[in-house]
Amino acid sequence: MNIFFDGVFNRFPRSGIHRYFFNLIKYLPHEFRKYSSSSVTKTQIPNHYIPYFRHFRPHKLSFFLEYLWFRKLCFLEKFDLIHSAYYNISQACRHLLAKGTPHIITVHDLIHELFDQKENQILETRSRILQNAKAIIAVSNNTKVDLLKVYPSIAENKVFVIHHGLDGDAWSPSTDSAGKDNYLLYVGHREGYKNFEILLPTLKTLRRKYDLKLIAVGPKPSISERQLICEYKLDSHIKFHWEVSDDKLSVLYSRCLAFVYPSLYEGFGFPLIESMARGAIPIASKSSCLPEVLGEAGIIVNPSCSKSMVEAVSKIIENENFKKSLETASIKRSKDFSWEKNVKKTIKSYHKVLSNEI
Repeated sequence: MNIFFDGVFNRFPRSGIHRYFFNLIKYLPHEFRKYSSSSVTKTQIPNHYIPYFRHFRPHKLSFFLEYLWFRKLCFLEKFDLIHSAYYNISQACRHLLAKGTPHIITVHDLIHELFDQKENQILETRSRILQNAKAIIAVSNNTKVDLLKVYPSIAENKVFVIHHGLDGDAWSPSTDSAGKDNYLLYVGHREGYKNFEILLPTLKTLRRKYDLKLIAVGPKPSISERQLICEYKLDSHIKFHWEVSDDKLSVLYSRCLAFVYPSLYEGFGFPLIESMARGAIPIASKSSCLPEVLGEAGIIVNPSCSKSMVEAVSKIIENENFKKSLETASIKRSKDFSWEKNVKKTIKSYHKVLSNEI
């Protein structure tokens, strides 16, 4: 089967979408021939083909040259499927769509539709892409529900729920027996719906009783964030890391007292399964897909209530048996998410499209 992946390939993925495409291409069986429309790194994946050059600026010129590479490829190959990771459809993808090549698109979340003021034209374009797609992959049941609510004209039977997976080698439980350190860990962006600010009064209250700090992995703090942290007098108790390797992040997960994830909305919440795989105890919001991903692991809290987060952390600190049971539950739950499972279900959706079962 020849599959044209319309999106950027990155061998060292940082964003969730890049990580998704990299792992999907990596774990698809070798008998699949995989082509990426654009790439920022070389590839070492068998039967994976990318343009002869890395994507560069100016983007328009790079896109044009990538399309020329693709058109040359068309004389040699016939593509069975297109799989898009986002709505930014390349010229090569439009060419294949015009020829009637079946299109599958993965929807990661509905954040822009639910939280941003999008122009009607943008929403209409997305709606048209989704309606014309032969199949849609949603990364959680909650994302599927939101998708059908925002775009009610989409046929439900063509939406497949396929959870993200974990690389078993990269995210294995820690064998470090030295115990946990006295810090809470946060990973990701911190703007708006991420609800990061709720952690400031939470940490302020906890520090009245416990010697705790917060480590935040993500973008550099803004001036306004620094000012707010100063107002809470937490300057020396919050540490930011903005360039962290997977190995370093793995250690931070394994050593934290708890992983805090107060987000108001996520399409999936990939850091949750990363943290659980390292034996971290997730404390997450009772919102969107987060309870779905956690299952019986972790602690679910009210995202607008600092007191509920304080109580959750306090119980972990003061009840050793409770803490140990949650660590075990986290590792057990993380095993439900693998790229092998993801790829198996994705291949099943490919076959359903090609056999016209949808």
